[in-house]
Amino acid sequence: MEHKRAKKRWGRFLILWALFLLIIGAIGCVVLYKYLDVFEQTRPEIVIEEFLADQPAESIVTMAQQNMDLELTEFEDASVLYEEYLSTVDTSLPLTYRSEKRLNTNDLAVYAVRSGPSDLCYVDLVPTDDAPGFSRHSWTVGTVSPSVITKRLNSAVVTIDALEGNTVFVNGKPVGPSYLTEEHIDIPDLTPLESSFPDTPSFVRYTVGPLYGDISVQNASGEELNPVSETADGVHYQADSGSYTLFITAPNDVSVSVNGIPLTEEDVVSSSPGILKNLELYTGGSDYRVNEYRFEGLYTIPAVSAVDSSGNELIPVASAEGKFTFFPSGDPSLAAEYQPIAEQFFNAYMNYSANAFDVTRYWNLLARILPGTDLYNYVLASKEAMIWASKTATDYKDLRYENFRQVGDYCFTCTVIYSAELTATSWYEQYSYMLENAYELAFVTTSGNWFAAAMSVIAD
Repeated sequence: MEHKRAKKRWGRFLILWALFLLIIGAIGCVVLYKYLDVFEQTRPEIVIEEFLADQPAESIVTMAQQNMDLELTEFEDASVLYEEYLSTVDTSLPLTYRSEKRLNTNDLAVYAVRSGPSDLCYVDLVPTDDAPGFSRHSWTVGTVSPSVITKRLNSAVVTIDALEGNTVFVNGKPVGPSYLTEEHIDIPDLTPLESSFPDTPSFVRYTVGPLYGDISVQNASGEELNPVSETADGVHYQADSGSYTLFITAPNDVSVSVNGIPLTEEDVVSSSPGILKNLELYTGGSDYRVNEYRFEGLYTIPAVSAVDSSGNELIPVASAEGKFTFFPSGDPSLAAEYQPIAEQFFNAYMNYSANAFDVTRYWNLLARILPGTDLYNYVLASKEAMIWASKTATDYKDLRYENFRQVGDYCFTCTVIYSAELTATSWYEQYSYMLENAYELAFVTTSGNWFAAAMSVIAD
């Protein structure tokens, strides 16, 4: 009897347990159904698919262009680069997407959008305030940004060697010190002169990149540079070259130094009587000569200094970059005697230059020049050209007669340096211009009278 009651109790237990499991299963099915429904509603793929279905490719690209966050150097414009990339993409092809799982989090779903085989942009989905349960949330489109197109473009790292202190430019923008990667780089083709300097010129190196678009490199003068070498992933430029020429003229009794290094007779490329050529009759065989020094292929214009035989430091007259002309300081005591002679000639010369149509000025000038000299013949042949350009008023801002030097018993030399405003009035409208100039003059005496015998421009 007891056995039968036990079997009945066990049967009821199984029935109750089965009912319990059925109820639990039913509840589980309901919960699962609800979860699957919520899961389906909150899948980010639904949002991205609806977004791509509703937006044409052109609109999506416009959104991406408003969020340019490509990591580029300051020398390239991300918008321009993206535009150039898009010009190669056919946006009429079907749009597809793929999940960027490495970027996804609980609060961010990132999708890469493609047009055919080409990447267009990234679409970030972010949660909304709608939370239907099961710790799930709905999604909405957040940021649309350009794809990392740099992965699909050729890139190059640019290195530029330049002299320290010289600015270089990449795509029109100056390269700052943060791009400096190496200093004191030896220049292999220095001239013997520059190699002898205590501080020899050297390069510094700038490294810029990677760059993905067109590359334009300019030196400090704004000149476009061509690469000196190229590799698969780099382009090398040299901003400075040995293109300077140093030209120095000085009397043979003047000591010239370049960056503190005295020049010697071995550095002289030519030596001549200079302005005293063909005036030996008046100079009495003076050993006065003008030495010329010329150094080509320099990377810099060095400091040039000179002293005369009395130890006086001389100031150069330079007519152009890298061109220096020195004169001995002369004898100041000669100025009182010789300056009036130089002034009378120079005034006659300038009066003739400005008023050649006045025949009196023409003959007045010739009367002050030694006949038969190159200067005399030059004035004789110049009248027609001078009349064409004459009628000019001269307003001197600076006029100096300097460096009077006795050469023999019958000759002296000097320099005339001036700055003047010239106003031409010969044609229909008046115009003015500034002129700065300098001349070396040689005068000789014969029959008790002084005449100009030579005139040389020493500054333009």
